[in-house]
Amino acid sequence: MSKLERPYLKLIDILLSNPQEQEINILQAHSELVNQEFISYLISVGENLRRSGDLAAAERLINLAGKLLQPEQIPAFSAQRQYFDFLMILLQQISNRLTPDKVYALIRENQNKLDQNTTKILQYWANETILAIEPNQGKAIAIDLINFGNLISTYPAGDRSNNMELAIVAYQAALKAYPPTTFPKDWALIQSNVANALRDRVLGNRQENIEQAIATYQLALEVITQDKYPYIWGNTQRNLGIAYTYRVKGDRARNIEQAIACYNRALSVHNLDDYPQDWAASHNNLGDIYPNRLVGDKADNIKTAIDHLEQALTIYTLADHPHRWAMLQNNLGNAFQARISGDQENNIERSISHYENALSIHTLEKFPYNWAMLNNNLGGAYRHRLKGDAAENKQQAIAFLNKALLVYTEDRFPRQWTEIQHNLQNTLKN
Repeated sequence: MSKLERPYLKLIDILLSNPQEQEINILQAHSELVNQEFISYLISVGENLRRSGDLAAAERLINLAGKLLQPEQIPAFSAQRQYFDFLMILLQQISNRLTPDKVYALIRENQNKLDQNTTKILQYWANETILAIEPNQGKAIAIDLINFGNLISTYPAGDRSNNMELAIVAYQAALKAYPPTTFPKDWALIQSNVANALRDRVLGNRQENIEQAIATYQLALEVITQDKYPYIWGNTQRNLGIAYTYRVKGDRARNIEQAIACYNRALSVHNLDDYPQDWAASHNNLGDIYPNRLVGDKADNIKTAIDHLEQALTIYTLADHPHRWAMLQNNLGNAFQARISGDQENNIERSISHYENALSIHTLEKFPYNWAMLNNNLGGAYRHRLKGDAAENKQQAIAFLNKALLVYTEDRFPRQWTEIQHNLQNTLKN
């Protein structure tokens, strides 16, 4: 124990045993101890209390540390205690290995406590805490943050834009506990998570986010090589392929070929027998991108897409993987809507059927983002529908597009909102 450690801890005991209103008087009486090291002790003891379940005392010490360190940057700690309390409860439950379904239920019950204030609080608390405590404690917190980032980035409800910001903040804070020179594999895995979140980010410039994601994947792949970590390398290749699928910068045809190459590299290590779900995921990705391929014969590309998607369906069944099954149904709908061979009326009807299948799982309440995407896709299918009355099909198309706009608002999803406005204009012209 250092010479000053005992006085610091004694001062913290005095603070916790007195009313919060007395904090200023107590600190003034012990002003010789109020310094950067004392602030670090406040954060460290606060984290220990959080992990032991004493959330009120933990919040009080973290709050005080924030006031002493950067009072102008953390009004949320003093003004909005509910956000901090919820974050601490959530992280504690994740640390206790609560199942994802139960974590999501907890989030749904406290949805009003997940907004930009929460993101600021998490960013401040996580970064300051990891830097202030012992390395082993820092790693434990980093693991909780990574698990939180994984859960919130795939949470199907709430404000998707803020969910992705929370994930980015969590991953970037976790990186501080794993310097690349000491923990290269862990560092690279977290970088890959950061790249996933940047790739799917809603806020900011879309092109810049994708470019940053690609650069971050490539950074991770300097450590995660096929020889050393074949399974993880395959996952990273597949995620990099998704980023190339979304890429705006550069030649579109070349980007698509890059994505296809990444998916095929993933399949070179993710075989059906050993990694059936990863195998199916790459086939799904290939089925998603082949209808958009600019190289080769279009009819052949769409046929290849449908073949890949049908292979994925052998693993992603409705009974065992309803969410992924619904994603496959959407991709099949896209493939049949784009199909140019065969009977066109039948192709569109197949497309509509697949979209409706997906909507049986991706409801507005549980999967609002996907629900809106499916309604937008159905709008396109009804716009091109040959069966039935043309005027009724047109009205149906407009209705589906307007439903999509309930979720894809201009302020929250400007890119999707613009796309639907374009689709509405084209539908109204016909």
